[in-house]
Amino acid sequence: MRGNLFFQLINKNRLSICFLLLISISSWAKSKGNEFHPFHTSVTECVYNEKEKIWELSIRLFQDDFEQALTEFQGKKFQFQFAPSPDALLESYIRKHVGVLVNQKLQTPYRFIGWETQVDVIWIYLEIPTSNDLSGVYFQQSVLADIFSDQTNLFHLAKKDLKKSFLFQKNQLVQLVSW
Repeated sequence: MRGNLFFQLINKNRLSICFLLLISISSWAKSKGNEFHPFHTSVTECVYNEKEKIWELSIRLFQDDFEQALTEFQGKKFQFQFAPSPDALLESYIRKHVGVLVNQKLQTPYRFIGWETQVDVIWIYLEIPTSNDLSGVYFQQSVLADIFSDQTNLFHLAKKDLKKSFLFQKNQLVQLVSW
């Protein structure tokens, strides 16, 4: 009878117990110096600028994840707050992971415009100087996929009223762009 009451209390307060457990695990992970991420993701917006006749890309990355990737990429610790001029490193990393494939070879027919930091987020800006439609092009978006097995890269494409989204994951880092 007593044991039955115990299980009734647990079932009644299951949500509260789960919440407390989640907070405890998160606090423990932070105390160990690890940021707690339930998932790893980036978002790329690719919008056609009709006036300039170019495709404008902006890539949003979580700063701590990107710092970890850049640390591994260059073989030494990287932090944005201590990096006086990381443009060349950022461009090199992005060119390795973002581009179009021609005859199964990665091409990077874009201009690296720059980057900026916001609270916990890094924005990378690129331009593809062409008025050609990207439909029919194989696009690669593999940022952070070599670091995090659960990495998901969302890719949103827009030209006038046409909009389409693609999901790039570890097993599908290259996709055919089509409307």
